[in-house]
Amino acid sequence: MAAKRLSEADKALWRSVTDNIDPMRESFTFEPSVKAQLKSAGVMPQKPKFAAFRIGEKSKGTQYTPSGATSPKGVTPNMDKKNFQRLVRGKLEIDGRLDLHGMTQEQAKITLRSKLMQAHERGKRLILVITGKGKQRTDEFNRQIIGVLRQNVPMWLRQAPLSSIVLEVTSAQQRHGGEGAFYVYLRRNR
Repeated sequence: MAAKRLSEADKALWRSVTDNIDPMRESFTFEPSVKAQLKSAGVMPQKPKFAAFRIGEKSKGTQYTPSGATSPKGVTPNMDKKNFQRLVRGKLEIDGRLDLHGMTQEQAKITLRSKLMQAHERGKRLILVITGKGKQRTDEFNRQIIGVLRQNVPMWLRQAPLSSIVLEVTSAQQRHGGEGAFYVYLRRNR
């Protein structure tokens, strides 16, 4: 079907309408998506590499500890024993706080990465990351479901680029948030 051609009257009407319109291009600003911001910052998460696996073999994956501590009993911490004991007991001075309450997973991940990188550049050592405990729920098998941020923050801290600046992560003392917060001890900025 052929397109209908405009008459001269229609063209004149269209010109009179468009002559009185100001273009919006100067006032319009483009806001890139979260994924585009991550990509431009060079912090896109790497896809994990999995070892070959055949049916019937046991998995060699790491276990998640619900307490969030990356140094459970029997594992040597990445820092000297005296400072690690002071960290676990909440006796080290906190250099900064990062509250992730009310954020989506993507917002929390971007905020966590950017703020910890800034803190490391400024020479900060101990950051209190507050995730909240999450909603107290149980699944159909009556198992406790822990909060999404509380579960994911320790995992994000073990991934690049944060794994290069994070020395130790452990659950906070009750006076600093207990199970809803983590002490994140950063490496020295050299």
